[in-house]
Amino acid sequence: MMKLKRRHKNNLYTMSLVFGIFILVNGMNIALPTVERIAVKNSEKSSTSDIGGLYYLRDDDPLNWVDVGSLLMDLPVENESTLCGMFINFHFAQPGDYIGYNTISNIYYRFWQKGYIHGIEYEIGYSTSSDHTAGFNESIWVDTNDYICEVNNYRLVQVIQSTNPEIAVFEDDEIYNFTIKFFGPNPNILCNPNQYSFVILNLEDNLTLQKLDRDNDLLNDYDELFVFYTNPFDSDTDNDGYSDYSEVNLETDPNDFNDNMGPNNNPNMPIIKGPLNGKVGKDYEYKFSSTDPDDDDIYYYILWGDGHVEIWDGPYASGEDAIISHTYARQGTFIIEAKAKDIYGMESDWGYLEVAMPISQQVSQSISQRFSYRLFYSILGRLLNLI
Repeated sequence: MMKLKRRHKNNLYTMSLVFGIFILVNGMNIALPTVERIAVKNSEKSSTSDIGGLYYLRDDDPLNWVDVGSLLMDLPVENESTLCGMFINFHFAQPGDYIGYNTISNIYYRFWQKGYIHGIEYEIGYSTSSDHTAGFNESIWVDTNDYICEVNNYRLVQVIQSTNPEIAVFEDDEIYNFTIKFFGPNPNILCNPNQYSFVILNLEDNLTLQKLDRDNDLLNDYDELFVFYTNPFDSDTDNDGYSDYSEVNLETDPNDFNDNMGPNNNPNMPIIKGPLNGKVGKDYEYKFSSTDPDDDDIYYYILWGDGHVEIWDGPYASGEDAIISHTYARQGTFIIEAKAKDIYGMESDWGYLEVAMPISQQVSQSISQRFSYRLFYSILGRLLNLI
């Protein structure tokens, strides 16, 4: 009886030892799938589109009414104007998955209105109804005599409206009822590639805007909106070939496409050269080269394809090779993308190069797993022989 008990204890000790070795050898292999399962589960949560942002006052109403337009995030590609004898509407039309409640706390307006000899006051605001004849929920009055500049008989006007978030609230796709309205004598809003009108919903506070430069043109968003009256989402607001930053420094008007230093051409698409294959963890040099028709100096914006970015590295002389090294930390095939920008802000098309890092971490793990299992069963067999 004592022999059986001792043998039973030895068996328990041996099995515990075997299990401990198994956990020690395969601990990482057991933990990793658990993390992956959690990540997959979290990724299945629904996402909500944020209504905050910039929307252009586009004249692309599906019914083709001259007094009705749309609020869209895409820039116009041709001349557009929305006009009427008394009122015009712009309906929210940006595609998205709008889930839950979305509120609007303020509206920033920047629009080009047809100029007249005498200034005209307009009532502008919003409605929570998409009905063509619906009135304002909240509105303000704007005098077109208080304009920033005048180009081709259109006056640039800017104003901010604070809204009541308990009124300007939309559940799910109710946001498509949101409508910007202009009311007054002969409203005529221009939106073309050189002079475009837009609104910004839920504009950030001044301190936040001073920290932002969303178009990477070296002007912070606050200065763009309230000092130079340019678009913080577009580095060349008047589409004249010179960035807003360049025009500010050249003392030309960044809102007037007629006021510039003369024609400026885009740099040519960069050519990317370097190793097409490599090893994970090793540093490799790549060459980026572009020429500028005006012989301007060039900066390069580079996407390495693994989440790392080079933001406007330079300047380099036109035709000079920019030699930049990079290390890939994981296996895979990556697309290197690069575009060039001259010192005045004109940008090239994207250049591409596909590279492969063939040493797979997964393959290494698979080899490690096979070795660990082989080691485990070898130890297990020996230990069982001792029982």
